[in-house]
Amino acid sequence: MSHVFSLGSISPQRQTAQGSRSDATQLNFPVLKGMALSILKLKPNGYREPHWHPNANELSYCVKGKALMTMFHPGAGHETFIIEPGTLSFVPMGYLHHIQNIGDDELSMLVCFNSEKPEDIDLSNAVHVVPNSIMSGTFSQNLSFFNEFHTNDTSVFIGEFKKQPTTHLEWETNRFKMDIGSVVPPVQNQGGWVKMSNEFLFPSLDGLALYLLQLNSKGIREPHWHPNAHELNIVLKGSAKITLLSPGGAIDTFDMKEGDISFLPKGYFHYIENTASADTQMAVFFSHKSPSDIGLSGCLGAYSNDLLADLFQCPANYLDKFPKYQHDLFVVAGGG
Repeated sequence: MSHVFSLGSISPQRQTAQGSRSDATQLNFPVLKGMALSILKLKPNGYREPHWHPNANELSYCVKGKALMTMFHPGAGHETFIIEPGTLSFVPMGYLHHIQNIGDDELSMLVCFNSEKPEDIDLSNAVHVVPNSIMSGTFSQNLSFFNEFHTNDTSVFIGEFKKQPTTHLEWETNRFKMDIGSVVPPVQNQGGWVKMSNEFLFPSLDGLALYLLQLNSKGIREPHWHPNAHELNIVLKGSAKITLLSPGGAIDTFDMKEGDISFLPKGYFHYIENTASADTQMAVFFSHKSPSDIGLSGCLGAYSNDLLADLFQCPANYLDKFPKYQHDLFVVAGGG
């Protein structure tokens, strides 16, 4: 079963005059488990109508553009904040939310879910099923009041709202967003850098997290695995090659270009090579709020040379100069 999928090349499953959404779910990418990814694009003045996901949390990353997000959640809570390139936004399962492009350029967002088959319910569709008698009783209005309240059985999904909101939110913080783009990389060396979100840095997270990964020319995300999380990544710029070792010894090696995604199951051994002549950047989503790593650099340093010599059938003194790292390097420069 293939672990790579060209999400950026498919025709959007949902599209209107004001935008589109391209989805990678288990329906078209069967290897997915516990995760799915969409690319949402909104033209200026376009909005993704208020909606909620009954079976999944949502973690979005803004690639380009500027948007306003509004959420309504249990306890009559309202959250309104600005989204710009580098912004992560988290929406818990069942929370009503909408996204509106308030910039002059197209908005592009990556939207990850912690379900392989995420579900939507749109507000316009929901109100359509409510008869005027129920609306009248709920809002204390005459039945005739709702004659002008037009809905139909097909949701708006992506519409156009030309009146720009008056906002003064550019500098305000919010517990449901994080500016990962401005984070100082905790890992940075000749091979590249990694910027991280997790429960510690973004306490609202639940069931999802994201790393931004840059591999410099010939850079490598060292061989590793994630004990507690699936990985679903996408190439934002450049190109990469991934090698994946599955239980039973099956090896899957594949190339990725911009817009391609790959799914790497929990605990599967893998590494990523930059195959571009310049930097390659990737957004790496995980199915855990605090994803863990075990890297080859650190784990080989945990064992004696005698054991390693027997394991790899070489003289023990051959390994005298073998470095004994006591931590994972995470990103490394290409050797040779």
